[in-house]
Amino acid sequence: MKKSNALTRSATTGRFVTRPLGKSKAMKFAKVEGVTISSKSANTLKTYTDRGLKGDALRSAITGRFVTKKSK
Repeated sequence: MKKSNALTRSATTGRFVTRPLGKSKAMKFAKVEGVTISSKSANTLKTYTDRGLKGDALRSAITGRFVTKKSK
């Protein structure tokens, strides 16, 4: 089956509907731009995807991994 590439608009707002990029598409963009992933980032991504995290939960776990905790 072929995926639909047609642009769609939201019925309520009239704005174009976009979906977030998938992992493979993001990797293709990064390769074209010459962006490389660090070993720490690669290990973090592998750890959390192996745990079954997806979408927003995966993004928040990754950002939480790299945020430094402020002490009071």
